[in-house]
Amino acid sequence: MTYPISRARTVALFCSLAIVLISSGCAVQFVSRYDETTEKSITTIQRDVERLFQEIERSLGTPEARYENYVAVYEQLQIEATMLNTRAQAIDMNSITTEQSEQLIGWLNNLQRLHRTGIPAVDVLAVTRQQARQIFVAMLKFELAKKRQSDTVIVDGR
Repeated sequence: MTYPISRARTVALFCSLAIVLISSGCAVQFVSRYDETTEKSITTIQRDVERLFQEIERSLGTPEARYENYVAVYEQLQIEATMLNTRAQAIDMNSITTEQSEQLIGWLNNLQRLHRTGIPAVDVLAVTRQQARQIFVAMLKFELAKKRQSDTVIVDGR
């Protein structure tokens, strides 16, 4: 006994097959391409943050460590992070890098707030420094993954 295949099933099967064939034959890109300027900006901001940590750590417990002595550094970091965020927003299909740069700006705001109220100990500074490294590692890993993506598929999730 044979069962007739409905028209809807035939169309669904054909569409599924077409999608498989099309997607296997060409690269699909759901995120922006690698951007060298973005990578360099991330690295520059990381270097400047690391320098800030070293200066604060070296002077912690002295009047040199007061927030007022670092206002210009925080302003420059905010400018650099905002420029990175603006660039990320201007690039199509770049929502992950945009979100990461927004997280970086939020983290910088928290660091500035912590410094303004007074960093109580080197331990607190070490935890904050580790948070910074995690943010920068995630940002650089994603940007470098885009650099390697020649024929692979990366899905943005949006």
